[in-house]
Amino acid sequence: MDEFMMTRNRILAAFGLAAAMLFAGPAQAELERVTDLQALKDNGERKPTVVMFTAENCPYCELAKEAHLGPMSRDEAHSDVNILMVEMNGEEVRDFDGNTMRGSELGNRYGARVTPTLVAFDAGGNPVGRPLVGIPNEELYRSQVRMRINAAREGS
Repeated sequence: MDEFMMTRNRILAAFGLAAAMLFAGPAQAELERVTDLQALKDNGERKPTVVMFTAENCPYCELAKEAHLGPMSRDEAHSDVNILMVEMNGEEVRDFDGNTMRGSELGNRYGARVTPTLVAFDAGGNPVGRPLVGIPNEELYRSQVRMRINAAREGS
C-alpha cells in the first residue's frame, strides 16, 4: 500500500472514531439507589449521606443525576460522603432509625414533596440544613449540591 493510501485510511479511521463518539452521546452517570439507610449508618463507615428523592419519568431528576449527582458520586473529592437516591414510589425503604415505609412516605418525612429534592444527613443519619427542592437555577445547582454535601460533612 502506498503512502497516500495509508494516510487516507488513518484519516478516515480518525473521522469514524470521532463520529462514533459524537453520536454515542454522553456516558450515563448512574446514581446508586438505596433502600436501606440504616445499613449505611450501621456498616461501620459512618459517612455523612446526601439523598436525592426522585421519581420515575421526572426529567429534572434525570438532569440532576446525569449532569451533577452521578459524576459527583464518583468524584474522589466526595468519596467521604454517600451520594445516593431514593425512589418515591411504593418500594419499601428502611430509614436511618430502622422504620420501614414507602419511598414517598420517607420523602415526605424529610420534606420531599416534589422531585428532585436533595436532603443532607450527618454520619448519624440526622437531617442537616435545608432540603434543596427542584433545580431552581441550573448554573447554581452544583454549588447548591456542594453546600448540602458540606452541611452533611459538618453535621450542621
